[in-house]
Amino acid sequence: MLTLVKDDLSVQQDSPPPQRDYNRRRFLSWLRDEVTILRTLGMDHRRIAAQLDIEEHDVRAFCPKPSEKAPRRNLPRQAVEALLHGRHASLGGRTVAKRGRNLDVIATAYTWEELMAEPGVGSVTASEIKLWLEGQGAALRASDQAR
Repeated sequence: MLTLVKDDLSVQQDSPPPQRDYNRRRFLSWLRDEVTILRTLGMDHRRIAAQLDIEEHDVRAFCPKPSEKAPRRNLPRQAVEALLHGRHASLGGRTVAKRGRNLDVIATAYTWEELMAEPGVGSVTASEIKLWLEGQGAALRASDQAR
């Protein structure tokens, strides 16, 4: 059953327009990170689209290069830079060349929280480092809170 409702234009004109409670750039950045993480975990476009409730062509737009079936053997440059110059970099050696050869030693010294606190490291980079370590047969150090 329909009910006739009388519009009160004075109330509508006085009320301010609805405010956006989100930042579009922040949302798109978050979405790009989520797609990258899920893609790194080996999910295909269809599953990622279903998981994030977006269109499949949007997933392709966020990750245009198909990733390999096998996990990455090399770390992205941003992750390498963070490890070479981070707080635990000295564990790998004094020179950048020695540190480069000992990236796994440096990475295993980090907890997840310490890794996320490094400048230039976000959730995608931290996840890539974690997955790379798992491929090497190692893992991040357990958090001090878990002990």
